[in-house]
Amino acid sequence: MNTTPLTERSFEPNPPPASDSGLAMPSLLYVPERTPGTADPTPYLADLHLDAVIAAMAPGPFQRTVWENPPNDLAEVMQRQEVLRDLRRPAIRDAATHFAAAVTDAVGALTSPSRDHYRLCGEVQVLAALHRFAEAVRAFAAELAEQMPASPRLRDVADALAARVAGPLFAELADGSAVLLHDLCEPSAELGVVAETVWADLDAGQSGWVPQVAALLERLGSDPGEPVPHSPAPASGHSRHGPAPTRPAVRPRREPNHVEEQALGLIAQLRPDTFARLRAFLAAPTATVDPPLRRLAEELRFFLGALAVVDDLTARGLAWCLPRVTSAPGAIDVRGLVDLALTLADPTLTPVPNDLRLASEQRVMFVTGPNQGGKTTLVRAVGQLAHLAALGLPVPAASATLPLHRPLLTHFPRPDDPARQRGGLAEELVRLRAVLDAASAPALVIFNELLSTTSADDALQVSHLVLQRLAELGCRVLWVTFLDDLVTGVPGAASLVGQVDPDDPTRPTFRFRAQPPAGHSHAVVLAARFGLSADDLLGRLAPTPDEGRLP
Repeated sequence: MNTTPLTERSFEPNPPPASDSGLAMPSLLYVPERTPGTADPTPYLADLHLDAVIAAMAPGPFQRTVWENPPNDLAEVMQRQEVLRDLRRPAIRDAATHFAAAVTDAVGALTSPSRDHYRLCGEVQVLAALHRFAEAVRAFAAELAEQMPASPRLRDVADALAARVAGPLFAELADGSAVLLHDLCEPSAELGVVAETVWADLDAGQSGWVPQVAALLERLGSDPGEPVPHSPAPASGHSRHGPAPTRPAVRPRREPNHVEEQALGLIAQLRPDTFARLRAFLAAPTATVDPPLRRLAEELRFFLGALAVVDDLTARGLAWCLPRVTSAPGAIDVRGLVDLALTLADPTLTPVPNDLRLASEQRVMFVTGPNQGGKTTLVRAVGQLAHLAALGLPVPAASATLPLHRPLLTHFPRPDDPARQRGGLAEELVRLRAVLDAASAPALVIFNELLSTTSADDALQVSHLVLQRLAELGCRVLWVTFLDDLVTGVPGAASLVGQVDPDDPTRPTFRFRAQPPAGHSHAVVLAARFGLSADDLLGRLAPTPDEGRLP
C-alpha cells in the first residue's frame, strides 16, 4: 500500500508531443486554386449589423475569419452549398458534430496549461482525449462511406479519411490509446482516505461506494438517479476504477486539482510499467491531432455553427432557403426576406417579411417611405442576404435568386463625433469617396439616406453624379432616400415604398410595395394629427380682430 499526505507536490512538466504533418485533406470551403484570404474585416459589417450575426453563428476565431472574407468565386459558393446540403442529413451531421467536438477536446487537452502543474492527470486526460478523437475519426469516416455524400468535395474528404484510418500511423494512435486505457483501468485500484492521508492499493474486491449509496437511497425511498461514469471519489471510503467505454461521449473537460494528482501518483507507483508506457506513447509523433484534421474540424464548425442558428430560428417559424446564386449581371428575386440581426436580437419579435425584385437590366432600386417605417431594416436585410449568399449559407427568406455581388459596399449615417475635425457633410463626402474608389463591377452598393446633411438641391445634384459614376463602373445600387425627385429622375429605376395602415396613415406596416414614391402624404397626415398643417399654422399666425388696436 502507498500513502502520501494531502499536501502540494510539484512535477516536471510533460514534454509536448511531437507534431505530424499528416496526409493532405481537401478543403470544404475553398477551391483548390484559391487559398483563404487574410484581409481586414470588411467595413460594411457594422452597417449591416452582421457583427451580431457573426457572434451568433461563428463559434471561434477561424469561423469569424471565414465570415469576414466571403469568396468572389461562384464555383466556391456552389461547393459550399453542396457540402451544406449533405451536412443537413442527420446521420452525417451527427458524425461531423462528434468529430469536430472530439478534435476540439483533444487539442484542448494537448495544450492545457494544467499539464505543467498536474503532469499525471494531464497525461491521462490527453490519452483519453486522443482515444475519443481516434474513435470519432473512425466513426466519421465510416458514416461518410455509408451515407455516400452527394457533394464531390465531401466525397473527397471521405476518401482521404478512409485512407488515413487505414494507415499504420493512425492505427498506432487508435489501437495504442485503446490498449493503454484498458491497461490503466485494469486491474482496478482502491483509493481511501484516513485522517489526512490518502492510500492506494490493488483492488481487494470490496464493493464501491456508488452501488452502496444507490442501494441505501432505494431503501429510503429516494430516486438515486442515473450514476455518472467516473464520478469523483467521496471524501472517504473506496472508489473503483472501471474500464473506459468503447465509444466515449465528448464532455467538457474538467481541470484537475492537486488531490487528484497525488492520488493518481499513488496508483502510478503501483503500476510503474504502465505509466512508463503512457509517457512513451504520448512522446511519440503519432500522439497528436495533425493540422489537416484540425483544419477539417474548424471548417465543419463553420457549417455546423450556421446550421445551429438555422434550426433555432426555424423552430420560431422563420423561413430559410439556400439561395440560387448566379453570375452577374442577373435578376434579384427575393420572397419573404427578414432582417436576421433584428430577429436574433429579440426572441419575442415576429419579423415582417418583404419581397423585392430587380430585373437583370435594372441597376438601381430606390426605397422611400415614412420615417421609422422599416427602410433601413429592409436594405440592411438585403445586404445580409448578399453576404450570406456569398458565403454559401442559407438565407432568411422563403426563396431567393441573386447574382454573386462582390464587392459589397455601404454608406450609412454615422453619429456625430466631437473628435472629428470635419463637419457632417465633409465626413459624408470623405466616406463616399472611399466607396467610389472601391466600387467595381459587379458590386452592390447600399446607400442609406446619403447626403442628408446638406440641402435638398445640393443632395439631388451630387446624387445624380454618384449614380452616373456607379453606372459607368457597372455597379448595382440600393438607395434609401428622402428625395422623391431623385427617384422619378432616374429612368428605369425600381421603386419600393413603405406602406402605412389604411385606417391610420400615421402607423407604418413595415411592408414595402413596388410603386412610385408616395410624395409627402405621410408627412401631411402626421402634421394634421399634431395640429401642424399649413392651415393650422396659418390660423395660429393670423392676427386677431383686436390686434393692432390702441386700448
